[in-house]
Amino acid sequence: MTQLATNAMQIQKYNLAARLFHWVGALLIVTAWFLVEQGEDFIGLHKAVGFSFLIWTLLRLINRVVSKAPAALPMPAWQTAISHLTHLALYVAMIGMPVTGFLSAYFGGYGVDVFGIFQIAGAAEANRDLARTLMGVHRGLMWNALLALVVLHIGAALYHQFVKKDNLLARMR
Repeated sequence: MTQLATNAMQIQKYNLAARLFHWVGALLIVTAWFLVEQGEDFIGLHKAVGFSFLIWTLLRLINRVVSKAPAALPMPAWQTAISHLTHLALYVAMIGMPVTGFLSAYFGGYGVDVFGIFQIAGAAEANRDLARTLMGVHRGLMWNALLALVVLHIGAALYHQFVKKDNLLARMR
């Protein structure tokens, strides 16, 4: 039996909920980015998707706490440390991105309509300076951090799959 076949048999997958949270979350990020690129006509939908992503990410964190992750693949301690730090930073960015966007809209006096299901009103007394600062954090720091971390995450997954050939991607399929 080849080493790759042996590795494939030994791979423990994340539970179905974790895999759904992962892939739907990725789809929500891409959708939010696509919508904001379409211009002002789509900003309401962008905010609804972003708020949905926040709720989705919080549910994902709850799932991560209450469900057991598969055993870690063997790798050097420094790679394990970078993996853990990257995942932690991803969660911070995945929460920080929609929170800063929401707070920017709120303090700007704008509400968020979440697909007509419910609405959150903007602040009765807008604070435009705070709203602009938060939007700067949302568009600048949070977006660049999220993008860099997603690229690092995908790059590491591809490295494991095609260089180390340890079939890491099978854990999330």
